[in-house]
Amino acid sequence: MKTFVPSIVVAVAASLHAGMTQASCGSAFCAVNTNWNLQGIAPEPGVRLDLRYEYLNQDQPMAGGDKVAVGQIKNHHDEVRTINRNYVGTLDYTINQDWGVALTAPVADRSHTNIHNHHGEQLQDEWDFTKLGDIRVLGRYQGYSEGKEKPSFNFYGLNFGLKLPAGSWDVRNAEGDLAERSLQPGTGTTDLLLGAYYSNYLPSLNSSWFIQGLWQKPLNSREDYKPGARIGIDLGYRYEASDKIGLMLQLNALYR
Repeated sequence: MKTFVPSIVVAVAASLHAGMTQASCGSAFCAVNTNWNLQGIAPEPGVRLDLRYEYLNQDQPMAGGDKVAVGQIKNHHDEVRTINRNYVGTLDYTINQDWGVALTAPVADRSHTNIHNHHGEQLQDEWDFTKLGDIRVLGRYQGYSEGKEKPSFNFYGLNFGLKLPAGSWDVRNAEGDLAERSLQPGTGTTDLLLGAYYSNYLPSLNSSWFIQGLWQKPLNSREDYKPGARIGIDLGYRYEASDKIGLMLQLNALYR
């Protein structure tokens, strides 16, 4: 079975950060989960291709939970704007009802502007690039059971894999200035991925719900840079309005 799944995702995601953070430029992505295996759809052996486009315009400087003006907090660099256009392709291969593997490759189309405060002068720095990001290989083991009290189907499983350092981490602008590591399309590190999920499908209500957690931990560093560990949690509800239309409500949280 071969299925082509185009998806345009618009979302509001909750991001939780530990401790105090300083202003910095950086990449951004949409946290919405588009994995069909979690949405009450029984996986059939075969290949599926998912294409996803994300647009995130970061033009409001923040200090904690407060909005601030550009330059209000004195820094050597004042962040002005970052635009992320992410093109994400996922090739998913379901081997059988128990095992599967997915390969995800993102392309980052990113532009960034900041003001360099240099000896009383305000110099505008800009970066604009389109580069391959870090590739993710994620295997899965999935179990299946039927509910006893009323018609329902349960899917549960484990995810495991690696995030590979395929993306560039030394991109420079036209003046030769190196972009901050948080702005680069890749981290330069290999990361361990471990997670679990559960989904419950209720045919009588034409609906399903799911929950998934994924932990990501860098295994090494590159040029004295090592990103922190992160935990993502997705909670979603899906209603089948018709044979061709499904409505999805999600809550996505990221702690890093």
